[in-house]
Amino acid sequence: MTTVDTQRESSGVVEVRREFACGTAELWRCVTVPRIVSAWFEPCRRDRGGRYEIRFSEDGNAYSKYATVVEGHRSADGGRFRFRLEDEGYPDSVVEVEVTPRGAGGSALRLRHLDPPPSLAEGYREGWADYLAALARYLAGRATGRAGGR
Repeated sequence: MTTVDTQRESSGVVEVRREFACGTAELWRCVTVPRIVSAWFEPCRRDRGGRYEIRFSEDGNAYSKYATVVEGHRSADGGRFRFRLEDEGYPDSVVEVEVTPRGAGGSALRLRHLDPPPSLAEGYREGWADYLAALARYLAGRATGRAGGR
């Protein structure tokens, strides 16, 4: 069950959607627990203040981006949260993540990146889609006992 829809909804929103062959509780853990996020995304840790540091490495250069959850709601059949993304040298932007049920035991994730820096918008669109593909690989690996992501 892999349906992917990536689009640039308007000049100020990048949206990526994907369906997964797992329940909402498992998908929710995959996008909220730093240890699990690190397994499929990039190394992630939460500091004492509740801010998440995500470590990236590109062409031998390491850098961090920071995410601070500003709103969140978890329910029995999914949930959603918003976080402020701090990317050094660029204005902060907001990312919304929503997990919903789909079909027989499946789930979907919708990610909306609001007002990303215009010069980075296309890279974010491609990057978010790539990361959700890594999440799908991670979940498929867990189902077969061979977890993998990135």
